[in-house]
Amino acid sequence: MGILKTVLIVIALVFLAVFVIAVVNSAYKHLIVPDNQTPVISLDNTVINTTIGTPILVNGTITDDGTITSAIWSQVAGPNSNFTQVDYDMYFTPLINGTYIFKLEAQDDKQSINEIGVQVIVNKPIIEPPTPTPVPVPPKPICTTNQVYNATTNKCDPKPVPVPPPVVGKELKIVMVGDVEDSASGKLVYEQIKKQNASYYFVLGDLGYHNDLKWFKESYGTLGDKMFCVLGNHEAANEDGNTVIQKEALEYCGNSYWIREGPTLFLMINTNDNQNTLITAYGKILSNTTIMNGVKNVHINGHKGCATPPNSHHPAGEIKDLCDYIKSKVPTNTKIFYNSAHNHLYSESADKMYKQMGSGGKSHYTCGTSAEFPYCNNVNYGFVLYTIKADGTTTSQFIDYNGKIIH
Repeated sequence: MGILKTVLIVIALVFLAVFVIAVVNSAYKHLIVPDNQTPVISLDNTVINTTIGTPILVNGTITDDGTITSAIWSQVAGPNSNFTQVDYDMYFTPLINGTYIFKLEAQDDKQSINEIGVQVIVNKPIIEPPTPTPVPVPPKPICTTNQVYNATTNKCDPKPVPVPPPVVGKELKIVMVGDVEDSASGKLVYEQIKKQNASYYFVLGDLGYHNDLKWFKESYGTLGDKMFCVLGNHEAANEDGNTVIQKEALEYCGNSYWIREGPTLFLMINTNDNQNTLITAYGKILSNTTIMNGVKNVHINGHKGCATPPNSHHPAGEIKDLCDYIKSKVPTNTKIFYNSAHNHLYSESADKMYKQMGSGGKSHYTCGTSAEFPYCNNVNYGFVLYTIKADGTTTSQFIDYNGKIIH
């Protein structure tokens, strides 16, 4: 009996070990996270032949295993088109013959980027002359001032409409502000910003200090598709916000993305994100010769700053690795502007490269000056207005909620 009992115990232990190994293997398989998939982009047409004056519509479709955070149509080559993007679709009406090349670029929430192009070949419509008839030539008609005589047809033809020259870069008015709030001063700042009729409005985080974006959407949100925003630390769940407000802010503002307008590239950065992730994503943008061709100015727009004046409540250094990397990647003949908020004041460095726009309505912190930051203002609430000329020349003004130019 002693031997039989020992054998039964050994058998039971073997079965128990096999069961434990099976459970562990099953749990390990469930821990394997599939790799992130690059966004899949498809267009209904990739080569289009058409004529001047014919509306062109290209339907785009993007799918991904996660969330698409940005989808940007851009023109790569050809005459200026003044195209319009609606969701993933692009349309325009060509006024000049030639070959137009566009691309649709998509980025998901893991910073995977994909792109696809479309070629539009535009020719002038062919006008077949009337077939001559063997009849006597009628008397020459009398043409009006809006007509010209056609000796071939003996008719008055409409005067040709001159083809407008290609549109070159235009002057931009750019508003930048951060740390906004529905305080009395914050509302006055917003009302003054509305009056600027700017090309773009960039809001650099801390979008109202609430548990939702209701006030922000009802105010800055009414600026429409000219308004772009990024998250501040008060929208970050791991800092002063919560998961609910972070999710809503990401869906409304997006994570990190870029906008190109003429010679100026705007990089909108969620500075709460992992710096290594941001370095990888923006390395692809700054290394893309198609994006960077002709760029004379790069604006780094985020909540946390790359440099701050003395006595700042939030000192520089929070995103130092990202700032140093971007500075190393931008060509030496390109100007860089670092725009941030976070410190609830306005300051400007001596070289005008670093600015803080955290004076949009929240109470100010202390202010200090130095040789590097000779100007700092924690008294006036307001915003920054950049004027960017067609050649890329850039100037700026700090304007308070009364419309007065302070600096």
